[in-house]
Amino acid sequence: MRRAISILLIISIFNISVKARNTEGERFSRLTYGLEWGYSATVFSGYHYNYFAPEGFRMDEFGNSFRCRSNAEAYLNVGYNLSDVWNIAVYAGYAGVSDLHKAIPVSLRGTRFFGNDPAEDRWFAFMDFGTGICLKKPVQEIISGKIGCGFRMSLSPTTGLDFLFAIKTIYTHPYIYYDGIEIPFDKINRNNAYISSLSLGLALSF
Repeated sequence: MRRAISILLIISIFNISVKARNTEGERFSRLTYGLEWGYSATVFSGYHYNYFAPEGFRMDEFGNSFRCRSNAEAYLNVGYNLSDVWNIAVYAGYAGVSDLHKAIPVSLRGTRFFGNDPAEDRWFAFMDFGTGICLKKPVQEIISGKIGCGFRMSLSPTTGLDFLFAIKTIYTHPYIYYDGIEIPFDKINRNNAYISSLSLGLALSF
């Protein structure tokens, strides 16, 4: 957490210096950064596990289900304004992956704003794609995709408060348990799972 705060302070100082060097005719700063908090609710999930049970026989399990599982997520981002209406940014943070594990996701997000004045309130749409790792060893990777929309309330010419809604999909490789016993990874042939969820978020953008 201290490292994240230090990085954010460094970015803030750099961004202020960039804005100070902006020409009088430039309407917005090119460099952006921000904080995002969110809540996601799983709506549909599926899995396919193939492994050897402790007794030695092979198990092949798969299924799909509609169920609700709540998770929190938080991100830091650094981006660049390509124009008045396009921004591209890198996001990194912390998120729960249903009831499977916690993860550190990293993604690239493209955002399209509707309205040409960055200092005014305006709607936007975004899409991001990324990867990440879970926090438990042995490391398990995730692949994530998100598409959504939102509304930016202008707090100042360079600061906005964003309200976000998104549909998110995650593909991951969770840990497998048989009668409460964790299956070693050398006994697993397949441990695939995917989770689709709805996400609500709040963000500060600078």
